[in-house]
Amino acid sequence: MKKTSILLLIIIQCSVSAQVTIPINLQGVVNKKITSQITQGSKVEIIELTDNIDPNPNNPAYSSQSVKILIDGNHEIINLKQVDRIDVQYNNIKEFWIYQALQHSTYKNLLSKGFQYDLRKDLEEDAIEYLNYIKKNNLSFEDSYLESYLHSLIYKIYPISILDGRPGILNIKILKDFTPNAFVFPNGTMFVTTGLLSTINSEEELIGILAHEIAHFVLDHSIVNINKAIQRQKNAEFWAAFATIAAAVTEGYIASKNSYYVPGALTYSTSILALNIANAIKDRLGLKYSREQELEADRCAVELMKFISVDPLALASALNKIKNYNILNGNYIALTNEGTHPAIDDRINEIGKPIIFNDEAYDRKISFVNTFNAAVELNSQHFISCIDLAQRNIAANVATEDDYLLKATAILKMYDNEQKNLEAYNLIQEAKTLDILPSLFLTKQESIALIRLNNLSQAKLSILKYIEEIETEKQIQDKTLDVSLRKIMNDFLNEEFKWAVKMVHKVEKL
Repeated sequence: MKKTSILLLIIIQCSVSAQVTIPINLQGVVNKKITSQITQGSKVEIIELTDNIDPNPNNPAYSSQSVKILIDGNHEIINLKQVDRIDVQYNNIKEFWIYQALQHSTYKNLLSKGFQYDLRKDLEEDAIEYLNYIKKNNLSFEDSYLESYLHSLIYKIYPISILDGRPGILNIKILKDFTPNAFVFPNGTMFVTTGLLSTINSEEELIGILAHEIAHFVLDHSIVNINKAIQRQKNAEFWAAFATIAAAVTEGYIASKNSYYVPGALTYSTSILALNIANAIKDRLGLKYSREQELEADRCAVELMKFISVDPLALASALNKIKNYNILNGNYIALTNEGTHPAIDDRINEIGKPIIFNDEAYDRKISFVNTFNAAVELNSQHFISCIDLAQRNIAANVATEDDYLLKATAILKMYDNEQKNLEAYNLIQEAKTLDILPSLFLTKQESIALIRLNNLSQAKLSILKYIEEIETEKQIQDKTLDVSLRKIMNDFLNEEFKWAVKMVHKVEKL
């Protein structure tokens, strides 16, 4: 019995003395007297936050959550609740984010729950699994220049780490997804969709969105949400179910018809797949935020933008453009309390009335994304969005053949009058003069424009040339694509060949 009692006493003592310590190092000025030594107007430095720092309940400063401060060369302990009597001054980005975590109860939660390294390791494994799946299925948009640019923006508004005891370093990936969205995993991996990059029009707006997502990361919103969840599915079970969902989506898009125009194989299909996969993982990682969490992240982003002298109305502008995109394309759930970003109007109203942000320099940086999204919008029957995206590249003087071709194709689908048919034809001729990356489909769309303009003899010549180009393209695909993609592309090219042969006969009879 005696040995058991001693062992129990040791366990209790270890439990009492266990500490969670968070180094923060912030300077400030006392705005209201705390103790006889810490008076109003005193300059202090907040050194660290600690749980169970003083096990003596007779000490009036005792609290399970305490703050160690430095004043006049001496260390003092105060209750965490008294820290609001200090006007904190932040002088750099690192101190800004530490201050936000202090202000929004993030550190209070950490002192209560601990750093939960086991949970964070579990989430890191989920993030790696997801990244591997994205890579394996070609769902990330690869553009080394653009990734470098995005990372430069991130480290403009967030240091490599704020060194408060939590693991995670921010990095960014671009996801092939036509819906405008951004989200960050608990380990610091951030995703921005191609749809988001094209929906906004300026670097200032992008900074606003990135700052909002970084705020979710710093404030540990996903960890808070997971802690509130009743049960978290085991890794093996979740990823088995995830693979089933992904396989079903993949089979669906491969089985779909290929008889649509796509500059680049499977552009539309990969985007749809990415959208479904992203939605499947958000619950798992605690990324469905509450209304208050969204507003907290917005407030942090606004303060950050003010601190680095970026107009915070750029965030309202970005949200307004996302709202307009969703209205135009019928995604109404994203505008309500049911969506991932609830009550978008409330968020815009709190930030302020949006003003216009447009920047051709931004479009030059993201031009490849604009082209990709224009193709997706075309295949989604969103012709106005397609034309707008292609035109942005044309206006920024970075258009390739695909941009002119996409705009011409959308015009031919929307209109049938001499003025618009001639506009489409001229766009195709402009594309043919570039010789940057000639497209197989230029000749096809040229023939359609010529038929519309009633130039049938020239249209027939264009179709015959298209037949020759299809045969050449099949030979190239057979040498360069893997087996699965080769079959899809060959099926597509065979359908195009049949269409072209029948069109020669049709033109002769028109």
